[in-house]
Amino acid sequence: MMMTTNSNSSNSTDCKTLRNPTVTMEVLPVLYFFVFVGGLLLNTLAAWIFCHIPSHSSFVVYLKNIVTADLLMTMTLPFKILSESHLGPWQLQAIACRYTLVIFYNCMYLSIIFLGLISFDRYLKIVRPMRNLTVQKVSVAKYVSVGCWVCMTGFALPNVILTNHIPTKDNAAQCLRLKSELGKTWHHFIILKCQVIFWVTFVLLIICYSAILNKIYWSDQKVQTDSSNVKKRVNRNIFSIMAVFIICFVPYQIIRLPYEQVRKNQTNCTAFNRLYYAKEASQLLCAFNVCLDPVIYFLLCKLFTKLLFKKMRIQQDLEIEMS
Repeated sequence: MMMTTNSNSSNSTDCKTLRNPTVTMEVLPVLYFFVFVGGLLLNTLAAWIFCHIPSHSSFVVYLKNIVTADLLMTMTLPFKILSESHLGPWQLQAIACRYTLVIFYNCMYLSIIFLGLISFDRYLKIVRPMRNLTVQKVSVAKYVSVGCWVCMTGFALPNVILTNHIPTKDNAAQCLRLKSELGKTWHHFIILKCQVIFWVTFVLLIICYSAILNKIYWSDQKVQTDSSNVKKRVNRNIFSIMAVFIICFVPYQIIRLPYEQVRKNQTNCTAFNRLYYAKEASQLLCAFNVCLDPVIYFLLCKLFTKLLFKKMRIQQDLEIEMS
């Protein structure tokens, strides 16, 4: 068994030497830098705005959790930028493998879960508005949010603990080589678990937003009123959420399993490296989600939009007075 693992590690190292260093060490880190700057500015602004919005509904509670997850996700990007561009010491690569990549993926899937919870919350409010459901209470939303963080962090923690081989300059960049055998098994289990989380959430989004659209169009037909503005706003909001979800997350979920399969049984470096480039590009799209989520807050949350404009107007007034 160990011979197979060592052989695969050797093949991985050989295949890595055939990759274009311009792409891996220059292009991707530069793109991640722009994502980091944009994500930091936008999510810091969003967090500041949400600090002034009371958690009066489950909807706002879930939005605040997405902001928190996105901020944590954003703060892991400098480690990826410095380690992959080789601008920092090689120890950063080991830190990325053991800690920051785990936080990155954990926060990414938490954002996905909270987007699913928001879609379900919107479904209950629009399609089932007359039912005073317990799941829509703020206290319940807070408990659900804490439960999501505890469960996801609990699943992620073994990835940190079981990445327990001593890193060296040669193996620090190869995360699997730093894991114990149990760590590798847990790693593959987490990949499958995250796939299930994503596709269940994706189906939930489709079902909930389809029901919302059906409800709005059916209500318009029933009461014979012109609600074109309402339909346009709902269509825009739902299209925006689904577009962000599909663009940022679907490519990575499609590529991840084939990539892992080829990585375990490397016989063709060309095919493996193509999947590697595709995986890295799709992972960049996942990271880009931290820049797009603030657009969702702007479209979905009227209080967020109103307060943002109010703060901007105050700032503009102060600049005029000082000039």
